[in-house]
Amino acid sequence: MPLVDLRSDLLAGPTPEMIEAMIATARAPSSYGAREDRHVPELEALTAQTLGTEDALFFPTCTMANQAALMVHCRPGDIIIADAESHVAEFEAASTAGISNVAVLRVTGTHGHLSPAQLAQLLDQNEGEAMRISMVSLENTHNRAGGTVMPEGWQQQIEKECRARGIAIHLDGARLWNAAAYAKCEPLALAKGADSVAVSLNKALGAPLGAMLCGSKAFIRDASRVRRMLGGNWRPAGIVAAPALIALKTMRQRIVDDHANARHLGTMLASEHSWLSIDLDSLQTNIVLLKLRTKQMNASSLTKRLAEMGVLVVSYGDRYVRLAVYSGIGQDQIDEVLTAFSQISRSLTADYFAGSRDDRKANHRRIS
Repeated sequence: MPLVDLRSDLLAGPTPEMIEAMIATARAPSSYGAREDRHVPELEALTAQTLGTEDALFFPTCTMANQAALMVHCRPGDIIIADAESHVAEFEAASTAGISNVAVLRVTGTHGHLSPAQLAQLLDQNEGEAMRISMVSLENTHNRAGGTVMPEGWQQQIEKECRARGIAIHLDGARLWNAAAYAKCEPLALAKGADSVAVSLNKALGAPLGAMLCGSKAFIRDASRVRRMLGGNWRPAGIVAAPALIALKTMRQRIVDDHANARHLGTMLASEHSWLSIDLDSLQTNIVLLKLRTKQMNASSLTKRLAEMGVLVVSYGDRYVRLAVYSGIGQDQIDEVLTAFSQISRSLTADYFAGSRDDRKANHRRIS
C-alpha cells in the first residue's frame, strides 16, 4: 500500500508554481532588512487586505504569531480566557506560560467555541477577583474539536462583551481559510471584531511554511519588536514569502474539495465500522475526528496498525484519532485509507470470535 499521510494539512506541500517562485527568488540578490525583500511587504499587504486589517507581519510559525499577540496584549501574570482544548491552552501551553508569562482560564466551550452568554457569565463572576483578564483567545476552525467552525455572530457578540471591559480579542485562525470556505464568505468577515488575527500559510494553502499576524499599525509595530525578541526576525525571507504569495492568491478556492473529501471519508468510515464513532454534524471542514468504541484497541494501537499499512494519523488521548485532508489527498488515497480500516475491522472480528471460543473452552475446563 502506498504511503498516505493524514497527520496534518501542513503536509500539502508547495505546488510547482510555488517551487519555481522559490528558485527564482533564490537566484535573485538577497535582501538585508526583515521587510526589505519585495515579496515580504507584498505578502503582508495582501494578507492585511484579505483579512480587513491595517497591517500584517510575516512569522515563521503560527505558534510564534499567537505568542507575539499574547505578549503585546498582556502583561506578565495576566489571565487569558480560552477554550480548554484550544491550541494556546494545549499545544502551546509551555510557550503561553513560559514565554508569554500568562495563565489560561480554561473553559469548555461548545465544540471548541466559547458562547457569548458563557463568556459574559464568566467575566461577571470574575469581575471582583484580584486578577487581570486582559485577553480572550478564540480559535476558528477549532483543531481538537475536529475542525469545527465558530457559529455565526458569536464573535461579534463576544466583541461587545470584551469592549465594555477593555479586554482584547485574539483570533487563532490557523485554519481560518477552511472556516471561510465552510461559511461561504470572505475571510475578513470572520476576522471582524478581533484585535489581532493569526493565520497559517502552510495549512490548507500549501505554502512551504510561515504564518501571518494581523492587526492595527500600532499593534503590528509592537508585534515586530516582540518577533525580534523571540528570534523570529528572519531574513532574507523572500524565498519563503514568494511561494506564500502564490498560495494566498491561488489556493483558497480549492479548499472546498478538501472538505468534500473529508466528508466522504468520514461518512464511509461511520457507515461501515460500528467500532468507530464520528460526529458527522461536527465534520464541517477538512478534519475527520474518530472516536474508538471498542475495548479491543486504543488510539495508540490503532495508529500503529494503520502505520504498518502505510496510513499515518495522529492520536488524541486514548480514544480519539485525527485524520487531516488536504490538497494531496484525493479519491485514490481515500480508497487506500478505507481499505486499511476494512482490514482492521476484519481482524477485530476474527480476534473477537477467537477470544469467545477461548473463553468458552476455559469455562468448560473450570466446570469440569
